[in-house]
Amino acid sequence: MNELPTGLYDLLLTEYLKDRVPTDNAQLERVKYSAAQELVSEVANRLYSILESLPEDKARPAVQTQLANSLLETLHDRVRELGTDAADNVLAIDRFLVPPERLTAIQPAGRHFIAPDTGLHAPWLFTASKDTPSLLTEIRRELACADQVDILVSFITVSGVRKLMDLLHEVTAVGGEGESGTRLRILTTTYTGATDAKALDQLARLPGCQVKVSLDGRRTRLHAKAWIFHRHTGFGSTYIGSANLSGAALTGGLEWTVKLSQREQTRLFERAKAHFETLWADPEFSLYDPRDEHHRLRLNVALAREKGQGALSLDNPTIYFDLSPKPYQQEMLDQLAIEREHGRMRNLVVAATGTGKIMVAAFDYKRLCEERGGR
Repeated sequence: MNELPTGLYDLLLTEYLKDRVPTDNAQLERVKYSAAQELVSEVANRLYSILESLPEDKARPAVQTQLANSLLETLHDRVRELGTDAADNVLAIDRFLVPPERLTAIQPAGRHFIAPDTGLHAPWLFTASKDTPSLLTEIRRELACADQVDILVSFITVSGVRKLMDLLHEVTAVGGEGESGTRLRILTTTYTGATDAKALDQLARLPGCQVKVSLDGRRTRLHAKAWIFHRHTGFGSTYIGSANLSGAALTGGLEWTVKLSQREQTRLFERAKAHFETLWADPEFSLYDPRDEHHRLRLNVALAREKGQGALSLDNPTIYFDLSPKPYQQEMLDQLAIEREHGRMRNLVVAATGTGKIMVAAFDYKRLCEERGGR
């Protein structure tokens, strides 16, 4: 029996593997585990090997399905023997049909969904090579059958929006109940001045679409690019990679994008969704409404600054310096206020490099001026 080579592993120990551990000058490291997901993965791999080993004939799909049903029945009976109601609540026998059939869609009236070529289960890597599906085509198909879409990109251009605008008008159209079909939330920045104001105007005017922008490219270094497609069916997906919302990135750029499935890569999907919510709630990103002249002016100022065109002439300089403390900075300011209420006027703020101690001092001074009615 061949010994296992030394190195790192992440395997559930079996009797077979344990017998292959080297005995000379090798130390076996192991930890206990209690995660059901690990067992599910290992059992699934073994079950796949067993089912694939069956003879290839017309009866094979039916036999495979019958074996899977037998496994579920055995698990159900064994759990009942353990004296728990989990068999009724979790493992209730819901047998697969024989011969096997797959539900691929429930089509709504007046529309016809087309599934992405890459499916709704397996992960995928888009590399813009000739032997892979088009990123733009897949995004359009995902968008056409999503209930909500969250988009996170560094910049947005007119050329990119143009590739999707016909479909965006269709999916966000207001229905008979007075609500838009698909809800859109978009996060972007003015970093390097690459974002087109016209592109943001087109998106923000769509019904059910909200756009938020970080207007300070010096503080925001958002390089993440992600599309999160939510579906009430539970078959959502997320695309994470290097492509911004631009024509070049969606059609011909040498971009890498990984697709993850909500159904199979649940934890990663949930992490992406949670981080988007965190960024959406971050005051660093300001809501953009093209009908608001204040919003338009602030965006144009930020884009001009990032392009190196200098500051635009503003009657109200506070439009340019519309700053607010981050949550952790607000905690510092609140602590300073408490100390002063107790008569302690000589205080020291200690914080790591880059966390904005100078900004804390500025916000603190601003509040003191407001409280005392002067500088």
